[in-house]
Amino acid sequence: MAIDADTLVSIADFKVYAGITTAADDVILQQTIDRASAVACSYCGRKFVQQDFLEIRDTFGNRRLALKQSPVSVVRFVGVGWDNVVAVDSTIASDAFASISVDDVHVHLYRVDSNGGAHQTTISLNSHNTSTEIATQITSTTGFQGSATLNVPAKYLRRLAGRDLRNSTAYLEAPTESIYDYQVDLATGVLYGGQLHQYRSMLIDYTAGYETIPLDVQQAVMMIAQRIYHGRKRDMGVGSESLGGYSYSLRGSAEIDMEAKMLLDPYRRLR
Repeated sequence: MAIDADTLVSIADFKVYAGITTAADDVILQQTIDRASAVACSYCGRKFVQQDFLEIRDTFGNRRLALKQSPVSVVRFVGVGWDNVVAVDSTIASDAFASISVDDVHVHLYRVDSNGGAHQTTISLNSHNTSTEIATQITSTTGFQGSATLNVPAKYLRRLAGRDLRNSTAYLEAPTESIYDYQVDLATGVLYGGQLHQYRSMLIDYTAGYETIPLDVQQAVMMIAQRIYHGRKRDMGVGSESLGGYSYSLRGSAEIDMEAKMLLDPYRRLR
C-alpha cells in the first residue's frame, strides 16, 4: 500500500493506539492516517517531515524573514541578482503560435503549427538538473532553440507565465549572487539582519522539518485518524442512543478535534 511522504504516524503505532489487532483494514487505516496527517499539516500551515524546500520571497525593506517551514537544519543558498541564464527562441517561422512557461517542477513548451495542430512538451526540472541540461532539452524539441548563458541548478529557475516566442526571445532567469551576512534562528526558521532588506526578491534553498515527529503531534494525528476511522460507519446526525433501559451519548467529533487542535497549536506557522 502507498504511504504518503508526509505521513506523520506509522500504521503499527496507530493500530496499537486504536486497539486494532488484525490486518483486515490496513489499506483503509493507511488512507485514514494519510488524511489525518494532511489535516494536521493544513491546520498548522507547514510540513512536519524533514525535506528540502525552495522559496522565492519578497523582503524589500524588511530585516526579518520567517521561512514557511521550521525547524531549519541547513540553509544552502540565499540567492539574489536575477540574471538571464537560458535564451529561448521559436525556430519555425510558419508556426501560428509558440510559447514557453515555467512552473515549480516543469518547463512547458507549446506550439501551434501552420495547420492548426497543437504540440506540447513538458521538461522536468527534477530530471534535468541544470540550466544547461534544460537548454539542451529545449533544443531537442521541434520548433524551439535553447541556449544556456550560465549554468545553475534547474530548480532555481524563476517561475514564468506563458511567454510568446513568435516575435522575441524569452529569457529564463535565476539568482546568480548569494548573500552571507545574515543570521538564522534554526528553531523558528527566521532569517534576520544583514542585507535582507536591500533586495526585492530572493530565493532560499533549505532543509527543514523533523527527523522524528514530536510525540504530541503524533498524538493529535492519531486522535484525528481514530475519529475518521470510526466515523466512517457512524450516522453523524445521531447524538445519543437508547437500548432498553440503557442510554448513552456519542462524543462529538468537534470535541475531539478541539483536543487535537490544542496539541497542534504550538506548531502553527509564524505568519
